[in-house]
Amino acid sequence: MTLKSFRNLLLSCTMLVASSVGLAHAAGTTNQTQAAPDAAVTAASQGVLHDGSYIGNTYDAYYGVVQVQATVKNGQLADVKALKFPNHSGESRSINRQALPMLQQQVVQAQTARVRIISGATLTSRAYIASLRDALVLAGN
Repeated sequence: MTLKSFRNLLLSCTMLVASSVGLAHAAGTTNQTQAAPDAAVTAASQGVLHDGSYIGNTYDAYYGVVQVQATVKNGQLADVKALKFPNHSGESRSINRQALPMLQQQVVQAQTARVRIISGATLTSRAYIASLRDALVLAGN
């Protein structure tokens, strides 16, 4: 098995439970704003979000920055789009081609930013979740 196919298998099949510690701050954030507290993040599951599109802050994922845009319809998280993500190398593109859709599916299904980190894309996952938390705070205000 090649390293690339092993990484793809790992990304597709293995997920680690995200700890609440470390998600509030992606390592080396490019801004000084803290990610939202859990109470604001769960607003999506309670249907108290305001319709519209909300952009989270940019967070450093070591190999590049991550920033997301959350779209709320009928008080529910309808979509999350990664506006910025590491894509400078073939490896980054390959990892994020798999990890970003998995993260998007998880958060829309769960209606919260409290989701699992994608193994093999840990830094991207943490930055994605932190940016989403920021966007959900805006949507809840």
